[in-house]
Amino acid sequence: MLFKNCNLLNLKTGELTLTDILVKGERIEKLGETKGNGIDLGGKIVMPGFANCYLNYERASLNSFNKVVDESVLFKKNILSGVCFDFFDVKDITFIENLEKLSESEFLKLCMGLKEKIFIKIGQNLNEMGEINTIYRKMPSEVLEDFGVLDKAVTVVGGNCFEKDELELLGGYNANFVLLPNDDARSGRRFININSLNRLNIPFGLGSGEYAEVDFFAFMRELLSFNSFVMENSSLMSEQEALLHATLIGAKILGFDGEIKEGNYANFIVLNGKTEYNDIFKAIVYGMSKQNVYMTVKNGKILQQNGVFAMEK
Repeated sequence: MLFKNCNLLNLKTGELTLTDILVKGERIEKLGETKGNGIDLGGKIVMPGFANCYLNYERASLNSFNKVVDESVLFKKNILSGVCFDFFDVKDITFIENLEKLSESEFLKLCMGLKEKIFIKIGQNLNEMGEINTIYRKMPSEVLEDFGVLDKAVTVVGGNCFEKDELELLGGYNANFVLLPNDDARSGRRFININSLNRLNIPFGLGSGEYAEVDFFAFMRELLSFNSFVMENSSLMSEQEALLHATLIGAKILGFDGEIKEGNYANFIVLNGKTEYNDIFKAIVYGMSKQNVYMTVKNGKILQQNGVFAMEK
């Protein structure tokens, strides 16, 4: 499959390069001018796809304005929003939640069978933190350390209420975080201290969580607005950094290389539309929405083009 006249965006430099993308099977075989007929994208922007680092189909369907939504609809929402990597793509994973409801013996038994990757949903409100402290008589981060959870590749989902000492402990174990802007905004929870995550070099990605709406453009704007208006420090995160967390960094947390380069799996999105911003990162984050995702390509397959799904053609 040949994609012609792509304006390929380098998220690390902001450079746009007009090129062709030749896909063979699931992987990118060549970047550069290529003879032959193909899909002419007419100079549209091509960039790495978004990484939905945590979502819960079952709960999202129940939280969709009190209407049960079919799982296939939620899957389509992901694709329409430009998601190329999601939580369910991860193999060999242990998912832990509701630690405050587990006794020490139950949690120990669970930890005996930990897999290579661990995602733990924890620390989203003070009540939960207090219950964990009561049961285990330690801070939640220390509980994870004592039970050997932090010795593996651990990703904390939520973690809004972790304080400085706990974040420092988690950072020492190379932990990752998944922020849930949609869930936090709807539930009135505070955002985690992004400044602390950056200072401790703790990588974080974004997830749509337990609600049915998936819009990574909106998620990025929520994070940036929080820094600007609540933290009163717009320098904590740039539009470029927000895009990196939503795409390449998030993909890496899930265990994938999301870069568009020869040899990699063909995972990318095509954006349609122009904005008034001269800065390409501002143009994407502030000037576009999921409505601008013209095409979603995952593992070499066009899953949707201009809102039409391949399985429906």
